[in-house]
Formats: sequence, C-alpha cells, structure tokens
Amino acid sequence: MSPAKPKRRCSVDRISRFIGRVDAYLPTLIDDAERRAFLDGQLEGWEHRYARFVATQGASEFAASADDPPHAADFLLTITALAARRGALGRDDRGAG
Repeated sequence: MSPAKPKRRCSVDRISRFIGRVDAYLPTLIDDAERRAFLDGQLEGWEHRYARFVATQGASEFAASADDPPHAADFLLTITALAARRGALGRDDRGAG
C-alpha cells in the first residue's frame, strides 16, 4: 500500500478567500469611483501576473506547496471574479471607465 498523498488544497478555496477579502474591502471605499479604481488596479495586476505566469510556464509564481502549485485556472477565475465585480459597478459617469 502506498502512503497517502497530502490532501490537495482546492484552488477554488484560495480564490474564494481572496475574493471574500475583496468583497469585504469594497464597501469601505468612499464611493463607486474609488471601487472602480481599486478593481481596475487589481485587474491590471492579476492580468500582468497571469501573462508572466504563462510566459515563464509557471516559474514566476511562488508555490506554498509543491503538491499544490498555482494553475492558469487560478488566475482566470480570479480575473473573472474581479471583472464581474467591476462590471457590476457600471461605467464611470465622468467618462473615465
């Protein structure tokens, strides 16, 4: 009998925790313009990290566990969740977004 593998931590759990922190932070911002700016910055950062991840075949990202390295889907699910929140805020009435 082979030794049991450590339980793999689900990427969706990590993403849910991160998005939960984002959701808790958004209401603390003064208005939707600030929320849009915050989410725009998050999206830009995650898109940059994803591009770097793809370009380096995953070597650019720290893996807390060799048994559970980050995957492209982690980035795409995070970006999608952030974009959904950004989209829900609508367009900036001042024409900036």
